[in-house]
Amino acid sequence: MEKFVAAPPRLGVSLPLSMGLLAYLLGLASRSARLDDPDTMLHVVIGRWVIAHRAVPHADFLTHSVPGTPWVAHEWLGGVVSTLFFDALGWHGLVAMASLGLGLAIAVLVRALLRWYTPAQSILIACAAWIEMTPHWLARPHILALPLLVLWLAWLVAARQENRAPPLAAALLMVLWVNLHGTFLVGIGFTGLFAVEAVLLTRGEAARLKAAKDWAVFTAASLVATLVTPNFIEAYLLPLRLLDMKFALSQLLEWKSIDFQHVSTFEIWLVLALGVVLLRGIRLPASRVLLMLLLLAMSLQHARNGDLIAFIAPLLAGPWAGAQLAPLAPRGDWLERMARPADLRGWAFAAGLVIAGEAAALAFPVAPTDRYAPAAAVRAVIAAGVEGPVLNDYNFGDYLMFQGIKTFVDGRADMFGDPFIKRYYEAVHGTSDELPALLAEYKIAWTLFPADSRAAALMDRMPGWHRLYADKIAAAHVRDGAK
Repeated sequence: MEKFVAAPPRLGVSLPLSMGLLAYLLGLASRSARLDDPDTMLHVVIGRWVIAHRAVPHADFLTHSVPGTPWVAHEWLGGVVSTLFFDALGWHGLVAMASLGLGLAIAVLVRALLRWYTPAQSILIACAAWIEMTPHWLARPHILALPLLVLWLAWLVAARQENRAPPLAAALLMVLWVNLHGTFLVGIGFTGLFAVEAVLLTRGEAARLKAAKDWAVFTAASLVATLVTPNFIEAYLLPLRLLDMKFALSQLLEWKSIDFQHVSTFEIWLVLALGVVLLRGIRLPASRVLLMLLLLAMSLQHARNGDLIAFIAPLLAGPWAGAQLAPLAPRGDWLERMARPADLRGWAFAAGLVIAGEAAALAFPVAPTDRYAPAAAVRAVIAAGVEGPVLNDYNFGDYLMFQGIKTFVDGRADMFGDPFIKRYYEAVHGTSDELPALLAEYKIAWTLFPADSRAAALMDRMPGWHRLYADKIAAAHVRDGAK
C-alpha cells in the first residue's frame, strides 16, 4: 500500500507563522495600548543619544536634580531599536515593534511546543501565554527580548531531553540579549539549573562526567558572552542593586506583588493551569517541579514575572505533560498539516501581510496615552516664558525628557536610588513635610503633577506659588515671579 503523505498547508503557511501573524495584526489593531507606558519615550531618547554619540552613556545627562550621577543604560540596544522604528514610522513604528516582538515570541513558542504537544494543545497554551502577557505588551525593550527568552528555554529543554548540552554557538545569543534587556539573567539562571539537573540525573560515572563537562563549558561560554557589553559586570550588579531598593519596589507598579483583590490575567492563567493539572493529574520529575515552584515564587513576588511562568512553564513540562494531555486534544488533518514548517510561499505571504498591515495602520493616527503626555500643560508653561528647574510627577518625567526638558525624576529609579525616591514620594504625597524643602533645595521654578493628585492639591496651598494651568491630565504651578 502506498504511504500517505500529508499535503502541505494552504498558502504555504504554518501554525507558528499563522499565530505570529495573528498576534502582529491584533497588536496593530490595538495600537494605543502598545504605547500605554511612559518609558517608551525614555528608550527613544536613550537610543537617539547612543546613535548620535556612537557610545553608551555611563552618567546622567537628562536631569537637573542628579546630573552626572553614574548610570547603567542596561537596555541601550533596545533604545537604539526603538529609535530606528520611531524615526522610520513615528509612533506607528513603535506599535509595529511591539506587535512584531510578541508575534515573533508566539511563533517561536508554538514551534517549540509542537515538539511535545499536539497542534491543538500548542494553540491553547500559546493563547494562554499571550493573554497573560497582554498587560505588559508594550513598546519597550522587554518585548524585543521575549523571543530570545522563549528560544533559549526551548534550546535548554530540547538539549536535556536529548542528554546533551546545547551547541556552543547558541551562547552567542547572549551577546544580543544582554544588551537588549535584563531578562538575560533568567536565561543564565536556568542554564545553571539545567546543568545541575543534567549532572544529578545522568546515570553512569562516565556519562555524568561528560554531562558535567559539556554543560560547564556551555554555561561558561554563555557567561562570557554576557560580558560583551559596554556595561561589563554592571549588567549583573544593577539587578542586585535594584532588588535592594525596597521602597522603590513597593511603589513601582510592575515590581509590586500580585494583587489578588482584583482579577488579573495572571490569576486567570494560574487558575486554568491548576485546573488542567488537577484534572489530568500531570506528574513531573522532582527537578522540574522545583523549577515550576521557583517560577511561581518569582511570579507571586513581582507582577512582571507572571510573563515568565506563562511562557516558560509549558516548555519545562512539555516532555511529560504533552503525553499526559494527548487524550484530551482534538486532532485533524488540517492541524497536522499546519504543524509542518512554512515554505517560501508562506513566508512571502507573511511578509506581504506585515507590509499591508502596517500600511493600513498608518491611515489611523496614534500617539502615547494622554495620562503620560501632559502636552497642553507643558505648552502653557513655555508660552508663559517660565524657565528654570521643574519638580515633576514620576510618570511625567519621560515625556519631559522627550521634549528636551531636564527632569527632576523619571523612569530610571535604579539611578536615583532608594533614599532619593523615598524622599520624593513622601514629599509629593504629603506623608512628610519635605515638599517645601525640595522646592527650595533644587530651586524649583515650576511643578507638573496630575490634576487630581495630592501633589497638585499641596501646590494649590503652597505660599508663594500659583496655578498657571490645569486640565484633566495635569496641573502646572509656577513660583510667583518665576521667569
